Amino acid sequence: MDSIFFLGRDSDTLPTFLERLGYSIIHPLEDVPLADFVSKSSMDLILIDGRITGDIEGMCALFRSQPNTRSVPIVCISDKALEVDSAEDLSGAIEFVQTPFSVGALASRIALTLRLRKLAGNDERKSSLAEINASLRDHNSKFKKELEEARAIQQSLLPRTLPKDPRMELAVSYQPLDEVGGDWYFAETNSSGAISLQIADVSGHGLSAAFIGSMAKLAMTAAAKEAPHEVLSAMNRLLAPQIPSGRFVTMGSCLYDPTNGKLQWARAGHPPALLFRRKSGKVFKLLGEGFAVGFFEDSSYSVVEDELQVGDLLLMFTDGVTEAQDLSGEAFGMDRLAAALSGTQADSSSADMLRSVLDAFDTFRGERLIRDDVTVILLKRVG
Repeated sequence: MDSIFFLGRDSDTLPTFLERLGYSIIHPLEDVPLADFVSKSSMDLILIDGRITGDIEGMCALFRSQPNTRSVPIVCISDKALEVDSAEDLSGAIEFVQTPFSVGALASRIALTLRLRKLAGNDERKSSLAEINASLRDHNSKFKKELEEARAIQQSLLPRTLPKDPRMELAVSYQPLDEVGGDWYFAETNSSGAISLQIADVSGHGLSAAFIGSMAKLAMTAAAKEAPHEVLSAMNRLLAPQIPSGRFVTMGSCLYDPTNGKLQWARAGHPPALLFRRKSGKVFKLLGEGFAVGFFEDSSYSVVEDELQVGDLLLMFTDGVTEAQDLSGEAFGMDRLAAALSGTQADSSSADMLRSVLDAFDTFRGERLIRDDVTVILLKRVG
């Protein structure tokens, strides 16, 4: 069981959430100096809630000064853009999660960070150079094979063609990491003529995430529901007893009627969808409540109803978009994504509009590599 040292409020729901995911949470003791407590503790990851502790840089420096935590990865939560210039000088990985954030996205970040730490290896082995190289070659060969299998599973989850209708245009972009992630999407025309759109993000990465994604896709098919909140509820009932502890799927589900532009939206721990009204030039969030699929067996989901006018846009995406950072560590965020969406040209096709949004995303990142899958669905009403 991975252990997480949590520096924040003990009463916060976040530690309880992480314990539910299968992590062991370590809290500092009030009557013991933090440095002394840390020097005698063993941990796999450090989670600092900067909204409570304040001095994030000082806390990071403290952990890096201790031999037993010098190389332990640190994840920091902050309510403002951070400029920690000395972070590059501190040994070990330090990541920043800017508020507002979804708990599911934070859990995914933690799971990925722990996985990468294990892949990197943290124990010093007294082996010959030849033995080390042989071990690395074996590990690399096995890892490549797993990636190929995971990619094949992921590709099987994606629709081969997108629904077509003269009254709407649909465009999708799916950019997986080199290491297989857990994003998937689905789009089809139901028997009623409505367009069903699903977007999902499985916690973690690798072959296990691809396998759980496949389970979720099967559960969606078995659910045999049209209304988005009913799709999520039925999927959750099927998956919650089956998914291993600590794994879950965030999802956004939409049902769009091209005859009148009406849509229904529900989400399960997933980022909200964005609705751009061309006439007013404003972007609105489509919210809705509900825990990630597979988290609680009795989860319920609310549904949000709205309507697209001709020229309006609907954007569904995974948190790999909003949480991507530039070279200074600042996240792309919801506001920049909304601005990119509202900056699209009215007479452009949905594919060109999506390309325009992604161009803004790529320009912001510069040379900073993405750390998560990036999946985006754009729907435009044209009639």
